[in-house]
Amino acid sequence: MITSKKPLFAISTLMILTLSCTTFTRLFSGGPEPGTLPGTAPPQVAGGGEEQPDVEATPEVRRRIIAPSPTPFYVTSEDDVRLVLDLGQPDFRDSFDLETTWFDYDTDGTAAYLFEEGKLVGVDYEPEERYTWWSYSERPAGNTYAEVSATNGDCIGKDAVGLVIRVHQQKAAGGYALEVSCDGHWRYIRHRIGKQAEEVIGWTPSDLINIGEEATNRLAIWGYQRDLVFFINGTMVGEAQDKNYSYKRGLFALYVRAHQTYDLSATFDDFAFWHIPYLAQ
Repeated sequence: MITSKKPLFAISTLMILTLSCTTFTRLFSGGPEPGTLPGTAPPQVAGGGEEQPDVEATPEVRRRIIAPSPTPFYVTSEDDVRLVLDLGQPDFRDSFDLETTWFDYDTDGTAAYLFEEGKLVGVDYEPEERYTWWSYSERPAGNTYAEVSATNGDCIGKDAVGLVIRVHQQKAAGGYALEVSCDGHWRYIRHRIGKQAEEVIGWTPSDLINIGEEATNRLAIWGYQRDLVFFINGTMVGEAQDKNYSYKRGLFALYVRAHQTYDLSATFDDFAFWHIPYLAQ
């Protein structure tokens, strides 16, 4: 099929004539046409022009700086117990910059907890299961949701880190603990005052856990009355209930537990807790 080129030739000729007329007008009109480029202000005319109305300066808005929540996720499931909380606004947050909010010590052959570079560093000198040596906070809570970021040291196997809620204020013992191991397992332990700790939920594997040396996990416990819910890295991994309601209120604790490694260390950062409001049944 043969296509006629005459219409295209006519349009091209018309465009050339139009551009020629425009150029001729600019050359002999005595100056550039007024106008502005996109995104620029109109040129100001010296010694005249329209008067601009007075515009009051907008006062600078001052706001208090609030540190972002250490919880980088949002609750989307209607079944998530944390829906009643404003996860962006903890009731208390501790970045471990102050060395007075947690108990620090160094006992040869036992354990050490010290502050270094804005973190709480824990060391368990000797592997054993009978005792748990920890650092505890100065702030108590009852119905609470608590979180902390824990980073493994040179760990292996069931070397672990733990978060505890409702530790007895005077005895610094007892409470409910979530423990996470180096090889990707978690368990729930009920610490008992003057007795051996009770393993309520044994070691349970989870793909949610970051494993190995230098891995960081966010441990969290929801404790409302008798009910306990455990979270790792923002996702629920298990739940339990203490029918005896052994501990109603208490302090928080953090610990390193060596199972195989001597002088096992770990670090803790970005601790936070929320008070759980009364939930009508």
